[in-house]
Amino acid sequence: MRLRHSLIVFLVVAAPGHSADDVRPEVWLDDMNRAFRDLNYDGEFSYFTGSDLASLRIVHMIIGGEQRERLVHLNGAPREIVRKGDDVACILLPGDKLLELEGSIPSGPFARAFVRRFDRISGHYALSYFGEDRVAGRVAVRISVSPKDEDRYGYRLWLDKEHRLLLRSELIDRSGARLEIFQFTRIVIGDAVSASSLRSEEPDGSMITHLTLADEDPTPLARRDMRWHASWLPAGFTMAAADIRRTPSKLKTVNTMMYSDGLASFSVFVEDMPEAGAANMVSRNGATVAVTHFVPGPDQKHALVTLVGEVPEDTAWRIAKSIYYQSP
Repeated sequence: MRLRHSLIVFLVVAAPGHSADDVRPEVWLDDMNRAFRDLNYDGEFSYFTGSDLASLRIVHMIIGGEQRERLVHLNGAPREIVRKGDDVACILLPGDKLLELEGSIPSGPFARAFVRRFDRISGHYALSYFGEDRVAGRVAVRISVSPKDEDRYGYRLWLDKEHRLLLRSELIDRSGARLEIFQFTRIVIGDAVSASSLRSEEPDGSMITHLTLADEDPTPLARRDMRWHASWLPAGFTMAAADIRRTPSKLKTVNTMMYSDGLASFSVFVEDMPEAGAANMVSRNGATVAVTHFVPGPDQKHALVTLVGEVPEDTAWRIAKSIYYQSP
């Protein structure tokens, strides 16, 4: 699982000199990936996921050609995540649940459970401007990312008019209801950002764990090694990665498949049916839905399918029910 409430991706565009009047929305979004590596910024933001409101501070700088970042949780348990190049240090107190998830941090500047890659947006979304606004005291251009079908969600983006930093984003469902909201409340951009802001604090009794960011996306298993498949996927979704993992107890394996349309994503986990049995279930937190369903498996046994991701509930059910086992 990727980190939902802890790690956020920040997408910015460093291409001043253009306005919303003379540049297509695609240009703003296509430049984001390059800009978040190049721009210095220091800000505080809030992040609402439907059941939780988090306040955090993010500092990002380029020093000696190397990316440096610091993410600080401002409420709840003391927690910092510091990046220097490809090395990441998590400064946590004993018992912090983030310790259980540290190995799932994907590449990128503090990528979260869903990585918003608007520069990879597919033709299944329509882009348009919808006026200007102010966020954190700065003029922002608003861009709408609207799905062309009912199998994915839409987004509203507020981009800093001068630097194109993402100041606010909303993930919305078909009716326009807001499922997730990210917004800066204070932001400093450019030369005013101080390198001293990257220095971490280490509370008494804290632990420091380290990991290295992967340079590339996971390599999918060879098709011949994959036994579980989906007979139906929403248009535009393809398999991004697949793996077979052992549970911590080593008593069973879990087949994992991740699908993406370039922007939205979901993961499917298939494992042997628990001895105590299982029932079809659904839960939701903000935009993330989780459904469980059992399907026929090998040796006339049933398997438990769990789908977790940012797709509408009825879409999630249709995918989960389409999972099948293909014999060698």
